[in-house]
Amino acid sequence: MPFFDVDTNVLYLAGKGDGNIRYYEITDSEKTVYSLAEYKSNKPARGMGFMPKRGVNVSKNEIARFYKVHEKFVEPISFIVPRKSDLFQEDIFPDCSSAEPALTCEEWKGGENKEPLKQSMAPGFVAPVAKKEFNPVKAEPEKELTPKEMKEEIASLKNRVTYLEAQIVQKDAKIKELSA
Repeated sequence: MPFFDVDTNVLYLAGKGDGNIRYYEITDSEKTVYSLAEYKSNKPARGMGFMPKRGVNVSKNEIARFYKVHEKFVEPISFIVPRKSDLFQEDIFPDCSSAEPALTCEEWKGGENKEPLKQSMAPGFVAPVAKKEFNPVKAEPEKELTPKEMKEEIASLKNRVTYLEAQIVQKDAKIKELSA
């Protein structure tokens, strides 16, 4: 099953019953085919699908995504170009075919022909967020309280709870009054 990416001139070849996907670059200038690499798998494919270019993850430099059909499941396979830069890679993501049709139904029935509309891949790019440095600060251990200080703290907290409960009762009364 051949799949051709017209934007990057890469030909992907997969076969029914074969688990591998071979891919080649085809150059117009030299009329030459260069073997790029091969995806290897020992699980044979029953079928294969190709994700439209506008659906790939540009931020991870994913240039193609296949869906390999197995007997009981579908496996996504991503083809990613390793790059060190965190910037948008224009050389591997030229404008691709848009989801917008170039012709209306009537124009096509009338015999017109147009090239597909193109869209930029750049809006799909999300730059990675710089990791913030983690600088832990050693906290000073809390001072141990004496039994007398603990009793004072407990009394203070009980007073605070009593005050807050009274506030809740007042707020509930006000809500009841306003909703009547």
